[in-house]
Amino acid sequence: MANRAIDDCPWINPIGGLGDQLMLSGVLKLVHDADPARRFNLIRRTNYLTFLKGHPAVAGIGHPPTDATLARCDYWSIEQLGPGPQRAFQVLARYFGLQTPVEERLYVPGDIPDDPLLEKAVPWKKVNVVIAPGSDSPRKMMQPVIWHDLTEMLKRDGMLVLQVGRMHDQRIKPAYSLLGLTTPRQLLGLIRRVNVVVSCDNFIMHAAHLMQIPAVVVWGATHHQVYGYPEQVHLQTPRGCGLSEFEDCIGPSRNEGGRLYGTPCPQGDKHCLDQLRPGTIYDSIRRALLK
Repeated sequence: MANRAIDDCPWINPIGGLGDQLMLSGVLKLVHDADPARRFNLIRRTNYLTFLKGHPAVAGIGHPPTDATLARCDYWSIEQLGPGPQRAFQVLARYFGLQTPVEERLYVPGDIPDDPLLEKAVPWKKVNVVIAPGSDSPRKMMQPVIWHDLTEMLKRDGMLVLQVGRMHDQRIKPAYSLLGLTTPRQLLGLIRRVNVVVSCDNFIMHAAHLMQIPAVVVWGATHHQVYGYPEQVHLQTPRGCGLSEFEDCIGPSRNEGGRLYGTPCPQGDKHCLDQLRPGTIYDSIRRALLK
């Protein structure tokens, strides 16, 4: 079946973080697998081509004409999010015309090779753990002291703890820092090499699912039944701010214009994620390693 002309393809303006980009890539792959004639153009935004350039569902990348047909990817504004059929991936898949439920397969075009420089530079041990404490939203993050104490506990067991993320993320000093030293694709290759990933609700959580690596994920502002994956270990902290179980404190109903996303939790020391104890996370990691 011939592909539609590029000029006739709907345009997508990618928004959100790298985790959202992975979900969008996975949904578009399912769409293309179901109907190879369905393709899309991407509005050129440099930060959002990492997992979409070379995608079989992408016809072109550039700047749309004024009369272009636009396809949305802001799943959080399309339907009410929740568990089961209202999970983020399912809502996005349904918007793109798929009959849900669908298998939540993430997708990255092309191979993900090992990086020989990383392979030589990292002092690998028998058990290797990646921690990813950072997020664009402070409300998804724990206090660094919790990560610090957890890292010390893992190191006492002889594990190598690698911290990944962006250059400006808060460094957890006992960990071996790779902050700002990897591209997203290099990070996927690195994750494939480790035994377990520990993160908050961020790109690394999605990357662990993509690479089929065990993960322990801490949750508070968002809910694992909406964004997490069933094979992962989820530590969902109770919230003292009066929100319903699946209502995000940074969700669209409370976050008009995105104004709350980048702000700290107003609960201060009572922030839900800061109530987690390092020992609880440590025990979950040990259980994940035994699976």
